[in-house]
Amino acid sequence: MPHNKDPFERSYHDQGVNDLIFSVNHFAEKAEGHVAFQGPLSEYVSPSTRLREYAVNLENARNSGNNAELDRLVPQVVQALDFNADHVVRVSEYRNDASILHNAGYDFKTQHSIKVKVNLLDLVPELSLKHLENVSGGYTIVVKKAKNGAVVELQCTETPDVEDSWKGIGDGTFNKSRAEIRGGEPTKRIYVRGRYHEDGRAGRWCTPVNIILL
Repeated sequence: MPHNKDPFERSYHDQGVNDLIFSVNHFAEKAEGHVAFQGPLSEYVSPSTRLREYAVNLENARNSGNNAELDRLVPQVVQALDFNADHVVRVSEYRNDASILHNAGYDFKTQHSIKVKVNLLDLVPELSLKHLENVSGGYTIVVKKAKNGAVVELQCTETPDVEDSWKGIGDGTFNKSRAEIRGGEPTKRIYVRGRYHEDGRAGRWCTPVNIILL
């Protein structure tokens, strides 16, 4: 059952098979680097590997037209996503850290964002990278922010483990949700990270994302 203080909008309950497959893969990607899914996990919690298995099984049943298998799998997958959501909430409450609720892939209920004042410095931005179409060495940084108009500092590197190698992108800080970067060297793998700035202070860096330039 959902947690009695459930902040999440669990829209996957009403999704068709195609959308559910997309959602499961999305949650699997988020679980890989999320703090609530690191280390030993209870048996009712599904790590990214198990979620990806669910997605493959759903896709196989869909492609083969096996409706009986879909009828069996869909409730099982939805329950797994519910258990994972409950797990994220419990870890957040146990550690008294609201930032754990973020970047797990779950959307927040509208009333949650109204009741809770967001302290950006407790959170990290959510980044994704996409190739710029027909632009050699170009890519787009998409920034999903916790608050409209928030200022995010972006840095990039080819060697993420070397702290001194991280360099600012452009002017360093952006208040837009997208940034187009050009002039990179094809075949290079680029890592990008970001953090919020507010009232002259900086938050913590998000987990770096990466892309191989074309």
